Amino acid sequence: MDDFENFDTLFATDRSFAYGEQTITKILKSRRSVDNELLIEKLLKTLGVERPQDVYPPRSNQTLRDLHSQIIDSPSPTHHKQSLLYYVLKDIPDNNSTASTFARAVYLPEKYRIFIDGIWLLDRGDFENALDYLTEPVLIPTFPEEILYILCTHPDQRDDLLPLAYYYTVSPAVTTPKVIAALFSKLALSSVTDAFFWSRKQGETSHKTLFQQLITTVLNGPEGADRARRSVELIHLPFSKEEETWFETYLTDGKGKSLPGGKDAITVRGMASGKSSTIAGRTEAYTGKSDHTMEWSSLGSSYEQDSMTSAR
Repeated sequence: MDDFENFDTLFATDRSFAYGEQTITKILKSRRSVDNELLIEKLLKTLGVERPQDVYPPRSNQTLRDLHSQIIDSPSPTHHKQSLLYYVLKDIPDNNSTASTFARAVYLPEKYRIFIDGIWLLDRGDFENALDYLTEPVLIPTFPEEILYILCTHPDQRDDLLPLAYYYTVSPAVTTPKVIAALFSKLALSSVTDAFFWSRKQGETSHKTLFQQLITTVLNGPEGADRARRSVELIHLPFSKEEETWFETYLTDGKGKSLPGGKDAITVRGMASGKSSTIAGRTEAYTGKSDHTMEWSSLGSSYEQDSMTSAR
């Protein structure tokens, strides 16, 4: 299709096509769920379309024509323009018939089609199917932090393993503080140990913040056997001297002083490390409740036995 730059040719099946009210409402709802910027809007902006939210979602046939015109007039390479048009054509409620026909006609490279299929699904809240596309090895990661943040924080995305699946498959560099915090919250829920060692790789300032976040996540989890197991895992971690200080200070003098089981956790570590007499005075400042779901009496000997074993 050499004349995709002509709107009437591109939309030959329905030149008066306009988005239905229900479609527009769904898109606007999706936008509100992702900090008021869909991935397609970020992509439009990146590729030279100014003020994309003025034309997407298009609220009339004329606005759709304006969107098409801005894409065509953008300084983007041809395949990028075609990719944007492919996304728009996927919005037509015809089971992707028009979009697929267009992609074949312009020989849209597979990696562009796969990426657009992925972000279109993600913008629509179809997270699991989106990941099938966005984790394809052929793709060069694009907007990886934005995708990761959506998977971690979207109110309709309740599978804690999906963001980890994306992270471990794509291995993106994560540098934005809010994304680091969001990803760490999922890591901490999945594995206390993995989250602990991951926090050590994030720089000194972030390391301390994440370490404290890990303590809060574990001790403030839903009461029951799982919290008990995770608390034991936390207490058995190989803290450095600095981390030991952070641990005690956070639970006695810091924001974690009211966490359930905090005093018990400090006491058990102190017993195992021979610091119980020093710890006893410091825990007087602790204001949280003891965690009676945990068999703390057996933890000290367990911790001490592990320490002796590791020292051999």
